Amino acid sequence: MKTSTNKTLLFAALISLGFACTSVNNSEISEAISEQDLEAASQIIGETVSSENSGAMSSIYDALSTVGASGISYNDTQAKAVEDDNSGRGRENNFSYSYDAATGTHTIDFNRSISRGEFSKSVNAHLEYIFTDLQDDFIEFPRVDRDSIEAVDYKGTKSGSLDGPFRDSEFTRIDTLVVTGIHSSSPVFGIDGTHAGSGNRSGMLDDGTEVSRSYSVNIDFQNIAIDKATVQENGNLEEGVTGTLTYNMTFVNTEGEERVLEGEIVLEGDGTALLRFRRFTKVFRFSLRDGSTENS
Repeated sequence: MKTSTNKTLLFAALISLGFACTSVNNSEISEAISEQDLEAASQIIGETVSSENSGAMSSIYDALSTVGASGISYNDTQAKAVEDDNSGRGRENNFSYSYDAATGTHTIDFNRSISRGEFSKSVNAHLEYIFTDLQDDFIEFPRVDRDSIEAVDYKGTKSGSLDGPFRDSEFTRIDTLVVTGIHSSSPVFGIDGTHAGSGNRSGMLDDGTEVSRSYSVNIDFQNIAIDKATVQENGNLEEGVTGTLTYNMTFVNTEGEERVLEGEIVLEGDGTALLRFRRFTKVFRFSLRDGSTENS
């Protein structure tokens, strides 16, 4: 009985010590991340995901396009987005195209640039598509056989720079997406995949402080869906997308110290997303269109 009691006390002590160590580690992590770090991270995430900044939403637009020797085109439900934003869609140049019948892969390369007011952007893109029909057969002419497309396997690499009134950045973004439900028999698009980004960003915080961060971020798509009726009504994808993105990011702050953050991004279906950090109560809302952020 005495030996059993000693073991019990030792076990309880070890558990208590474990909780104490966990508490200290979490406290140290929280203290190492400043309010400026969180706000700067929200700006990086907003830019990385948003459409106008060649983020993940821009790649969803590209994945839902059709391609051919004459260029890349977007369907009618996305027409408004081409005319009134800074995405650069529809302004591609230096376009090249090839098709590999053995793998079903359509490959395109192009430059996309725009200069409007205080905003300018220049992006180089390399995109690969495999279009398949309801029978999972390759589609060689996606423009001609647009109504037969059920799914697309999309891989895209984009690199470029952005300049705006309160920020400038250089970036590389890599997306690997599978989009299903493209056929008219489905009411929603389903999207699985990953996004990886890296770069350097300088910007101004709400209090007027200028900060610079080099960063890398990895994002996983979780149960992402886009309602086609909402897209048809609003003429854009941002207001029709729902689901959750999980992320982890590493950045170097102004003192040259490396920091790690992780959490989730909840797509609200109204053109915005909520950014949440693990271990922190701070929540930001940002626009899926231009990446602008605000406290939520």
